[in-house]
Amino acid sequence: MGVFGKLFTLTQSESDRLLGLESASEYRERWISIRVIYFMGFTIYLAFAIVATSMWPYLRSLDPAAEKVFLTYVFAIPSLLQLAFSPVFGWWNNRIKSIRMPMVFFLITFIVGHVLYAVIGEIKVHEKYLMVVSRGLIGMSTVSCTIYRAYMSSATTVPERTKAMSFLSLAQTSGMLVGSALQPIFSLLGEDGFLFMGSIKVNMYTAVAWFCTALGCINLVLMMPSVFNDHQIALKEALKGHGPKTSKAVWQSTKLDFLPINLMLAAFALLMFVYTTIQTLLSPIALDQFGWTNEESLFYLGILMTVGALISCVLFLLLDPLCKRFGESNVLVYGAMFALFLSQLMLIPFGSEPITSVTEVGNLTELHNSTTVASGCPLTQEWCQRIPPISKVQFTISYTLLCVSFSIGTTLSQAVFSKLLGPRPQGTWMALLTCAGSAARILGPGSVTLYVLFGTYWTFGAGSVLAGLVFIWMWVYRNTLQPAKPVVPPEMAEELKVLNSKNIVQ
Repeated sequence: MGVFGKLFTLTQSESDRLLGLESASEYRERWISIRVIYFMGFTIYLAFAIVATSMWPYLRSLDPAAEKVFLTYVFAIPSLLQLAFSPVFGWWNNRIKSIRMPMVFFLITFIVGHVLYAVIGEIKVHEKYLMVVSRGLIGMSTVSCTIYRAYMSSATTVPERTKAMSFLSLAQTSGMLVGSALQPIFSLLGEDGFLFMGSIKVNMYTAVAWFCTALGCINLVLMMPSVFNDHQIALKEALKGHGPKTSKAVWQSTKLDFLPINLMLAAFALLMFVYTTIQTLLSPIALDQFGWTNEESLFYLGILMTVGALISCVLFLLLDPLCKRFGESNVLVYGAMFALFLSQLMLIPFGSEPITSVTEVGNLTELHNSTTVASGCPLTQEWCQRIPPISKVQFTISYTLLCVSFSIGTTLSQAVFSKLLGPRPQGTWMALLTCAGSAARILGPGSVTLYVLFGTYWTFGAGSVLAGLVFIWMWVYRNTLQPAKPVVPPEMAEELKVLNSKNIVQ
């Protein structure tokens, strides 16, 4: 209960008061603004998850001639726009005093995108292209991730940042969980649904968009000055003890160590790449390696992914105390990167029994005459004849380790990345982090080609090597993963030595 108490309390502790950085009312305002950001993250990720399973049947209902290839454009457009526009808005964020204006812009694109998604069927022209446009607008709104990550870095002190980032990750994961749970509930409306106010059609496809529109409107209200006010506590923390120096002079005196910064970018991108790869390969592995039917695959993978999401939520709550107990860099190195290496290693099959091929599942004539996709490894993948299957135990352990590494790694890599940058404006830097993640999510599904052509040895062997190299790199330089500090001039350093030697305490 203590963890949840800290999440909801707005009372300034005695230790925070003694820092002298803000009053009790400013502390309350600051944490209200942080909670608005939590809700924003929850909404953005819920909107992504709530349409994931219904987008293809909705597209087919709008345009029966649409092909699966076109669906890749619908899924790819949000990441592509995030990759393209994050640097622009990150640069803009560094030059404005408040994030309210860009956040309101993103919320408006979020709302308009979902309204368009809901009314495509009423427009009755170029439906599949209108879906791409609507997903593009929604994708534009995800650039807000860059803005609110930068704000979280400026609105928290160094000791608070890991906990705040872990709660943000918890909010985002909770959004995905709630979104996944709501889609089956909205499916009860069916394709016919009902007419709202006699003209607006609400069915299993459009209801999710109207729900997201309502959440977007609530977010828009929360961004108003009466609720949300920007606070730059990180800069106040850095300025403390530096006399009359300007804020710019303080952050410019903070030396950047580019090696650990690049290491955090590489780690974040790798985690996104591997996670996206495995998420894309879950169904092919279940069908090829285990001989499951489509129904069995949906059922068992749904359970596995739900349990994985719950594990992530628990880890987000435990992350701050774990870092205080074992050290942030150790939790990142061993809890994230080593776990990622083991998760890839666990997917390399061993044994001598061949994979069950599609010809062994049933009579080929029956399969050709059936509309049901046959389970088992297809004949086009010739490597199935010589490579043993991945066992269900291997698969389960690997996915569990992946959830652990992804939860810890993405949260801590963002927190450490922010601390390495110091109190300087971080919009452009956070845009770089967002771009690294977006590029990784775009490239990740490409691993399916490697799996189809060369099989599990090459796919997960390459993943093991890549994760192992980044783990070794991070282990060697783990002591450099420390918050940036302003460079102390030589004359001030001499004064500090004198003060310390006399045990003078101001």
